[in-house]
Amino acid sequence: MRRKIGVAPQALAIYEELTAEENLRFFGSLNGLEGRALGERVKWALDFVGLTPRARDRAMTYSGGMKRRLNLAVAVVHDPPLLLLDEPTVGVDPQSRNAIFENILALKREGRTVLYTTHYMEEAERLCDRVGIMDHGKLLALDTVPRLIDAHGGTTALVLERDGSETRVETSDPIAELSRLMRDGGLPRFRLEQPDLEGVFLNLTGRSLRD
Repeated sequence: MRRKIGVAPQALAIYEELTAEENLRFFGSLNGLEGRALGERVKWALDFVGLTPRARDRAMTYSGGMKRRLNLAVAVVHDPPLLLLDEPTVGVDPQSRNAIFENILALKREGRTVLYTTHYMEEAERLCDRVGIMDHGKLLALDTVPRLIDAHGGTTALVLERDGSETRVETSDPIAELSRLMRDGGLPRFRLEQPDLEGVFLNLTGRSLRD
């Protein structure tokens, strides 16, 4: 059963005194790979996360983003059907973050099941087919992103700007509200705020600060 699961924990699970290639050979062997099959999977994993040019450099010389990519490579080197990824983009540069996103989407297209933990709502919206909102270990809601927003996101709001101050008007029909404003004396500067997954999270878990 262990060989069917790949794990990339938030705390990096790599040996920094080893090279990327040595890390992958070690973890691949723990999951039953050996010989030619191990060599082929190590080569594939290095290429998959873009670390082939640095394959024989020690992980301690890597940037934070490179270490995160190696952490992901360790999780997939044995080709598991189920992946558990815990905050896999914490502390990485935008390029590595986008590369990790593309890796995860590629794994999804290949039929892997990915359980992805994140505090970044834009990541969940981009990557996940279904999203579970958890608070204090309790699952509060589980559905697709559009259905979560419909059920818990609140209403659309027009934010009107007049004389340096803002007024927030919640409305289910922003076009009708703008038309009314025009009839009543002119259209002020405005922006439209639509419900999103971050609003869902705050509405379900509250807006107070957490320690």
